Amino acid sequence: MRTPLLGLFAFAAFPVLAQCPFTPTITPDNAILCPDEQVELSTQAYDSYQWLRGGEPISGATSQTLTVTSMDAGYYYAVTATLDGCTETSEEVLVDGWAFLGPYIISGGDPPYAFGDNGEAMQCVGDTVQFDLGGAEANITWYYNGDVIPGETTTTLIVTTTGNYTATGAPGVCPNYIMNVGVEVPVIFTPPTQPEIVQNGNTLCPFPTGNTTQWYLDGAELSTEECIELEASGSYTVFVDYGDPCQAASAPFVITGVQDAAAPAFSVRPVPAADMVRIAWPSGLAPRGTWQLLDMTGRTVRTGGFSGMNALDVDVRSLAPGKYWFSALDARGWKPVPVAVVR
Repeated sequence: MRTPLLGLFAFAAFPVLAQCPFTPTITPDNAILCPDEQVELSTQAYDSYQWLRGGEPISGATSQTLTVTSMDAGYYYAVTATLDGCTETSEEVLVDGWAFLGPYIISGGDPPYAFGDNGEAMQCVGDTVQFDLGGAEANITWYYNGDVIPGETTTTLIVTTTGNYTATGAPGVCPNYIMNVGVEVPVIFTPPTQPEIVQNGNTLCPFPTGNTTQWYLDGAELSTEECIELEASGSYTVFVDYGDPCQAASAPFVITGVQDAAAPAFSVRPVPAADMVRIAWPSGLAPRGTWQLLDMTGRTVRTGGFSGMNALDVDVRSLAPGKYWFSALDARGWKPVPVAVVR
């Protein structure tokens, strides 16, 4: 059946009056809850109440207020109020809730040279790893091997030590909602292979030797020979390529004067040695008395006497690999020289 337009116009010309002389309202009218948070909805004072969620009555919700938790967020709420026998329903208000993905850690800085069987990043000592925490902006705490790292409360952590790292933090809009990354990020820092400079008379050699050698004097490139003869005073360093992922140049070896550098009259061959070491000295400067070979703890591992010849052979086959010192006990002015033993 058609309705005349005039009838429609006549109907629209009259205002629609509310059933009751009051209209309940809800406070607050716009709430967004953090996880584990709640809000109390309230309305004006009336004779009775019935709260609605999604248009359906909530069982037992007949008070002036209604507590809504984050578990019940995401719905529209209204209240039906009765006063002096007249009942009216409020407009709906939305109670929404924040939802967050868990925080995560992004690794940066020096790239690892490998990854271990358990996913640990393999780094060289001296590398810098940077962890950036995502998904959290407030109340940040970093952990090292399960313990809190004091003072580390920003989204960035600089790592230079072997261990397991993780973090907790909260979103900026919900600073009390602390979330855990949930996993630990392992990092292993490997010490570099580093040669030692061994002095034999007026000669410097690296120990142990490797694939290639680069010598430096006061930071400038000097020679690629395995061993060099001293010609000037200064700070000597050497880099030896061992083919390892982590390598470093030697510690500085300072020569204050070439004459002083040549002062030790003993020379050692070979460097390093596996079986026999020949200790030699210039003719006419033969030491007298006894000699000894000391380990790095100062313990005497070999001893004997000088025979008057210009050299002597020392058997090192039974010695553990490492560095030793050869010295003349009864000859003043003869400086000890290092002996390197390998297997």
